[in-house]
Amino acid sequence: MDSQRSPAATREANTTAARPTLTYADALEGARKGPFPSEIEPQLATLVTGPPPGEGWLYEVKLDGYRMLAKLRGGRVTLLTRRGQDWTEKFTGVCSELARLPAREAVLDGEIVVVGQDGVTDFQALQNALGDGNGGRAGRLMYFAFDLLYLDGRDLRGCTQVTRKRALKALLAEAPEEGPLRYTEHVAEEGSAVVQHACRLGIEGVIAKRPEAPYRSGRGDSWLKVKCGRRQEFVIVGFTEPSGARKGLGAILVGVNRSGKLAYAGKVGTGFSSKTLTTLRSRLDPIVRATAACSGAPRTRGARWVEPRLVAEVRFSAWTRDGRLRHPSFEGLREDRTPESVTVEREQPPPPSRPAEAAGAAPGGTASTTGGKTPRGGESSGGRRVDVAGVPLTNPDKVLYPAQGITKLALARYYDQVAEHMLPHAEKRLLTLVRCPAGQGKPCFFQRHEAEGLSESIRRMAVEEDDGERTYLYIETPEGLVSLVQLGALEVHLWGSRVDRIEQPDRMVFDLDPAPDLPWERVAHAATTTRRLLESLGLQSFVKTTGGKGLHVVVPIAPRRSWDEVKSFTKAVADALVRFDPTRFTATMSKAKRAGKVFVDYLRNGRGATAVAPYSTRARPGAAVATPLSWDELDAPLDPSSFTIETVPQRLAAIRDPWAELTRVRQSITSAMLKQVGL
Repeated sequence: MDSQRSPAATREANTTAARPTLTYADALEGARKGPFPSEIEPQLATLVTGPPPGEGWLYEVKLDGYRMLAKLRGGRVTLLTRRGQDWTEKFTGVCSELARLPAREAVLDGEIVVVGQDGVTDFQALQNALGDGNGGRAGRLMYFAFDLLYLDGRDLRGCTQVTRKRALKALLAEAPEEGPLRYTEHVAEEGSAVVQHACRLGIEGVIAKRPEAPYRSGRGDSWLKVKCGRRQEFVIVGFTEPSGARKGLGAILVGVNRSGKLAYAGKVGTGFSSKTLTTLRSRLDPIVRATAACSGAPRTRGARWVEPRLVAEVRFSAWTRDGRLRHPSFEGLREDRTPESVTVEREQPPPPSRPAEAAGAAPGGTASTTGGKTPRGGESSGGRRVDVAGVPLTNPDKVLYPAQGITKLALARYYDQVAEHMLPHAEKRLLTLVRCPAGQGKPCFFQRHEAEGLSESIRRMAVEEDDGERTYLYIETPEGLVSLVQLGALEVHLWGSRVDRIEQPDRMVFDLDPAPDLPWERVAHAATTTRRLLESLGLQSFVKTTGGKGLHVVVPIAPRRSWDEVKSFTKAVADALVRFDPTRFTATMSKAKRAGKVFVDYLRNGRGATAVAPYSTRARPGAAVATPLSWDELDAPLDPSSFTIETVPQRLAAIRDPWAELTRVRQSITSAMLKQVGL
């Protein structure tokens, strides 16, 4: 669109004076000279169960609107949604004000919202404003900017969060108070207090941001979102006819993608205005179809099914056990989301306090570039270097397990020793690492995606996820395995499939997690009972310690069935164990129901879930190793903590590897087995 030219652009066009060689952006630490970016994938926040522990986070209000990148260049402004849709023409007033900013070129990240009389952003009011073509009717239409990614020839994404916000605040300083542009303020208080206050005010939630982190596209752990209630997008798959005095429609029927397939999620009958009901009906009638486009659709009287093209945002209280919504309420349509991108939002535990700073890492475990300086928590380039399995180790004398005095060199040599036994189970499987660069007992963080500066012996693989393609890691060689130690990885976790058949798992894992008071004998008995049940189905299984009190029963299978099929089968086996002995087993995660029992965790068998690798160390006091056992070893008293990086190599030198036959087992989940477990 032809927006108003900015003062900076006008001055540039009307004067022949030489430009200054330095700009404000040049003075920003971490800024890099670079061309104006043609495309930028936004950084996304990870949904967590609560605020991260400790201090050192910035908290912003979670805005209830449309995420929007604003590009200013040559006096013209373009507004792009999170998916790259051009919405410039929808918000001409905002574009006019952005064009007046004192910059030749800039890229801002922010949110288009409507602010109600109570000062809270209102998504449904924003919907109404767009429908009316007039943002003033339902409140103030505004653009809240919370990040600055590019400014006058300098890419700021390598700058810290606080540096970018400081530059953004300066850029917006002269924006008129009565105008639609706003700088998103933040607080640096204790997280739980911030969340409680936000929820009392009726705000949707808060965003926690690491002040020292750079801007990284995609989802990571340097931006976290904590919600005051449950709310997410769903695909509209149908509707019901209205009854009584109601017009338009009675309710919408919604679905959500589960493992790539659209599944029915429930009926939403509240939260609509009269106008919304009639407007929705006018958009749904042209896409009516004869049958439901989702699995699990009920035979609802008066239901009309539609093509899955529209996305609705829904507030709800909980999920039922069969995957339905409790107490759902319609919030509005999401024109900026595609049906394919709509999946179940799952909360994760917040990361430990400040792992990115401790590791000198970028969001999501991505190592930051420091211009040749040693990252905090890293090793000095002037320290002693040695090679293990062809991998140069920096600071090999660094102690990673203080209580045992285990150094990085000792850990690297351990993995080199056990590589021939570990790699048949770990090679060519996507990894999740627990990295503890400062050692056990210090801040640790998870890493599963590509990071800058990784050794070439750590392989990469692009994997399609709900929010786009991400690059995962895997290893194939002893060099790759030892390279994980150089990263400070104290735990190695694996997918249940190999990279050549990523969607067909070839291992099932039953994680037997005992209540804290259970003795070893009860855990061993649970494992042998699981083995007998699997044998009755015709499946051979193997067992290993986990580095804790539990055991993993592992079943190799031919990679022929999907993740959903394998997960359903393992759940049925877990349920069968509970039916066999409900006094000893539970398949419920609730800690209150696990007292005195062994929890049979079958959730390790979902897509993206992982289990600790055989022969991996654990980031726990004692430096125990997850160790394969023979079934006979469960008949005698055994202390899982006795398996360490010192004793395991001695054990393998003295006995035959208990899992030597695992990779040669040929077996599948058959139709007869499915029937036996009730599937």
